[in-house]
Amino acid sequence: MSAAEERSLRRRVLVVDDDPEIVTFLATLLELEGIDSTVATSAAAALEKLEHAVPNLVLLDIAMPDRDGLDLCRALKKDPRTRDVPVFVVSARPGKDVVERALAAGAEEFIRKPFENQELIERIRVRLSAGWARGASPARSCADARAGGVR
Repeated sequence: MSAAEERSLRRRVLVVDDDPEIVTFLATLLELEGIDSTVATSAAAALEKLEHAVPNLVLLDIAMPDRDGLDLCRALKKDPRTRDVPVFVVSARPGKDVVERALAAGAEEFIRKPFENQELIERIRVRLSAGWARGASPARSCADARAGGVR
């Protein structure tokens, strides 16, 4: 298998958060596990990235400067190209209602900041293993990651 073919089979996660430190941390964490990442620090940037490639999973913050993350999640779930891509909302917002709103918007998972890396990794592994087991193409599934925790 050529290097280009091998790269095309790698899993890709789109990380969307307005905090550059969180984006860098999550991208590094994923990269350490052999998962390619694409990063965006706004909803508009995320939509632009999605025009070029559909990821296997999206990690999405709620609070962003240009568009609410839950609104972006709803848009992803309405788009035929991205509706089957798992979305994990990662947020520091308190309260049970925010979890309910995220799930109602179409998110498969809600991860509260601060989070433990291992918990995030396990949730990603489970979700993406299910995608591979259903016969999803490499461009539609993802897995793995490891390290300490975000505080």
